[in-house]
Amino acid sequence: MKERRKQELLHSFPPVPDDILNSMKGRGAQNFVVMLVKKVDGELFARCFHRYTNGQIVERQRYVFTKDGAVRYGKDDGKPWTIRKEFREPVFCQSGYGYTFDNSYCVMNYNEISRSCMKYARISGQTSFLFMEYLGLYCRHPNVEYLMKTGYDFLISEEYDGYWGTHTYLSVSPLINWKSNDLRKMLSLTKTEFKSLQGRETIYPCYMMWKKAYPKYSIEELIRIASVFRYEQGTAELLEKQTELKLRRIARYLSENNVNVRDYSDYIDQCIKLKYDLHDTAVSMPHNFLAMHTRLSNIIKYGNSEGLAPLFRQNMEQRRQLEFEGDGLFIRQPESFEEIVAEGNSLNHCVGGYAERHALGKLHIMFIRKKDEPEKPYYTMEVSISGKIIQVRGDRNCAPTEEVSDLIEMYKAHLETLYDRKGKMNKRCRKAAERANV
Repeated sequence: MKERRKQELLHSFPPVPDDILNSMKGRGAQNFVVMLVKKVDGELFARCFHRYTNGQIVERQRYVFTKDGAVRYGKDDGKPWTIRKEFREPVFCQSGYGYTFDNSYCVMNYNEISRSCMKYARISGQTSFLFMEYLGLYCRHPNVEYLMKTGYDFLISEEYDGYWGTHTYLSVSPLINWKSNDLRKMLSLTKTEFKSLQGRETIYPCYMMWKKAYPKYSIEELIRIASVFRYEQGTAELLEKQTELKLRRIARYLSENNVNVRDYSDYIDQCIKLKYDLHDTAVSMPHNFLAMHTRLSNIIKYGNSEGLAPLFRQNMEQRRQLEFEGDGLFIRQPESFEEIVAEGNSLNHCVGGYAERHALGKLHIMFIRKKDEPEKPYYTMEVSISGKIIQVRGDRNCAPTEEVSDLIEMYKAHLETLYDRKGKMNKRCRKAAERANV
């Protein structure tokens, strides 16, 4: 859009109807975006208001969406409206040190969009997208409509930027070819590929990555690899090297036996540690994976438990910082090397194979327990040394229940208070652990 047109549009904003102005009145801080249009199929205008706690209403930003582009206007205190160079979501109030201002807003007069040139944008008042930025994207690329209505809408997503994650912006997949109005060409897919991915659209980015890495593999083989390994290309390449099996064969085995990639990678590491012959497919692709994995975990347990007890106890005081309590559940560290092994045996998963690394301080194994059954294994959690939750497993590797998932979300917030952005435990926690060890 040319600069002259932007200036002309700045002086073309329609007034806000009285009924909408009245609906914005009240007490308590809140933000509003009012959609307006002058004529059918005309330009779409957006006026952004902030209501202070005392009820005062102030207009903060303005937008125009047209067939030839989009523009944002801002107004500083005591100064006239100006064209903003950066097109982004409205900022109703700047966040300051130590607090984050809520810049979310309520879209009002939403039906006006259907009367404007944005009527095919396929956006709703409840969309998860950044509303203004998405409309701006539609102005640049109207063919985004095809992605939104065919299951490929996930290629447009919200991302967070900045130290505190306070700046959100619209992220667009680089895989999209915006020059075409044909969806298959936009996605660089053949007719057969497009048909094969129907119902499995979410693996499309992974599929394209594996297609580039293994161009001679068939479509179904690539889809299977993408479904099993997702973005873990490094893990896949390592497994190929360790087992000397073709990736297509590994993926088929994992898919047909419902084996998790992380579990399989851990199992192969155990085989190497125990000097098993991975050229024997009875070893590299066991008929009963869970039984074989458990067996190797127990062998390693008995071979490494002796001599690690001092190291295990040495890290216990620092791990006290990782313990946590929620509604009806709590998280605690293992009290002994043997307790980790017993946990794996009770829940029929492979945590026993992680006991040595836990004792050496290379990762943290934490137990999730019910308060009314504190001694009964319930779920097991792996936390990295940088404070990230790696996996949570229940009986026979079952996924977390809703109750456990809620606890995990609270626990993530707890971990953020213990570790800095570089993944180092903060000084306060380290000193507390040192004092406890003295």
